[in-house]
Amino acid sequence: MGKKYEVKPFNSPLEESLDYSLVADLVGKFSPQRDPHDEVSESDIRHWCEVMHDANPLYRDTEYARNSEYGGMIAPPAMVQAWSLGSMKTALNQFVEEKLAFPDDPNNRLTEQVVKAGYTGVMATAQVQTYKAPIKPGDTIYFKLGVSQISEYDHFTRQGVGRYYMIVYTFENQDGEEVCFCTFRVLVYKPPASTRKLYKG
Repeated sequence: MGKKYEVKPFNSPLEESLDYSLVADLVGKFSPQRDPHDEVSESDIRHWCEVMHDANPLYRDTEYARNSEYGGMIAPPAMVQAWSLGSMKTALNQFVEEKLAFPDDPNNRLTEQVVKAGYTGVMATAQVQTYKAPIKPGDTIYFKLGVSQISEYDHFTRQGVGRYYMIVYTFENQDGEEVCFCTFRVLVYKPPASTRKLYKG
């Protein structure tokens, strides 16, 4: 049998930590409302359902949906970000060339500070979406993005020394009706040195 690894107490040399005062004012701040890149369409809904193997007739059967409580076809709620996510070019600029579309948004200002402090590892830990109203073909879905929580101190995780923060999305249609509220919890961490692979905390 292989050797059982022992979980050792954390005893790494002191290292620079994120100064919470540099990011504290970002908690509760939101970006301006961002415009969608596409209008909700039946074709997008059909493509999503084909890929996801979702046979719900509310999303695919016009006649069935017309006779439902919604009075017409609706989109799968989980598609809420499909019409507002940035383009592939925007994503490549952000993650490859480190060019942000909206550098002054609170989430991007937070990212700038944690990277400067050495927390270069990123792990999504949880996402919760609360659906408030149906999305229908012809709708346009706008969103705001903010920061609701930031760890005030380091956490000693198996990924490395890290901080947790919570991003919040609010999605509204063209009538100002909220269709979804989403929280996204992230761990940013310093990739551990070889001498501290496992430790308590």
